[in-house]
Amino acid sequence: MKLFVSIFFLAFGLTTLANPWYQRFDFGGDARHRATAFSIGTEGYIGLGHINSGVDVEYEDFWKYDPATNAWSQIANYPEGKCFHATGFVIGLKAYVGTGRLENGTYSNHFYEYDPLTNTWTPKADLPGVPRRGAVSFSIGGKGYCGTGQTTSGYSTDFYEYNPLTDQWIARANFPGIARTSAVAFSIGDFGYLGTGDSNSGSTNDFFQYNPAANQWIAKASVGPVTRQEACGFAVNGKGYIGTGDDYSSGNNYSDFWEYNPTTETWIQIDDFAGTARRYLVGLTIGNRAYVGTGTNGTNFKDFWMFDRNLSLLEQKIENLEFSIFPNPCSNYCIFDFKNKLSEEELATLNIRLTSLDGKEIFQKYVSSNSTKVDTELIKSGIYLYSIESDHYPIKTGQLIIAN
Repeated sequence: MKLFVSIFFLAFGLTTLANPWYQRFDFGGDARHRATAFSIGTEGYIGLGHINSGVDVEYEDFWKYDPATNAWSQIANYPEGKCFHATGFVIGLKAYVGTGRLENGTYSNHFYEYDPLTNTWTPKADLPGVPRRGAVSFSIGGKGYCGTGQTTSGYSTDFYEYNPLTDQWIARANFPGIARTSAVAFSIGDFGYLGTGDSNSGSTNDFFQYNPAANQWIAKASVGPVTRQEACGFAVNGKGYIGTGDDYSSGNNYSDFWEYNPTTETWIQIDDFAGTARRYLVGLTIGNRAYVGTGTNGTNFKDFWMFDRNLSLLEQKIENLEFSIFPNPCSNYCIFDFKNKLSEEELATLNIRLTSLDGKEIFQKYVSSNSTKVDTELIKSGIYLYSIESDHYPIKTGQLIIAN
């Protein structure tokens, strides 16, 4: 007797088409928080971090995300070993990762350069000052900037500039706000921005702009009405974004997100993060889209989300596909049933691709109707991966079991 199972894939986030959050494949490594994220060219990277629910487990692995295939692959491990609460920035086509807390409990001021072409890490000059964790960093004009964080003697405000051509750091103007750790930093154009975080007085929502040409910090509008630490931030399409985090360590976790316009120097609240409220969510930017993932609210997460405020209505509807596959497992055929009742224009952008678990393509078929039949009688029994693609970009993926 055949087993008929119907699997439903629901739209994520709010029902409005304006929602900018779209779930992607889960992060390739274990669930974790206090991870480190960056992007080089057209690919994103997440690694390091830890879990501390009962037993403390640190990580040294790093993973690469390819948005074109919505897939993760593991790269070379971090050379200093297991580490969490490190920071990283990118200059050109290389990343620079450093600081953090090591497995033996000590803090680090070491930095390493990652070259994706050779998949190798190379030691670079140590960050000046006291070893630390929870620092933040950004890059502007071919140079990197790193500072703040927690040291063995408390929180810090010192800031440094890195020149990759000389492999040297120099001290820059101290951050003018209260000393802190677990802040958020990013760059927009010729300026860096730093805000929120954990201080000796509790969480904060202040926000500052750094001008490297003048070596000057300037206070800007605060980030929303509540204080937060351990938040997520990124810059994309000329605007900055800060959200999630909590009001104090292991306190009330947030899901709200705020958008900063550097032209008007104002913040507006946008759609909440569509995943579970959490702290230590990490973010990165690839092209005109941002991606966020991992984090914790007591439970560690590995879900991964794309953020795009500029998708067309057609693209948004396709990103929020709702459909079922039946039967699954199947023998002679299965049907992809699209619940959104897509128009001919929308259907024309979609195709279904089936691959084996080792990556070999079995077949592909363009979607012809809202109830598209896929013949499987000539395919041998096994577990296969399907992908529903829009203009060859995978938007929904999953498993199909064939039992002939």
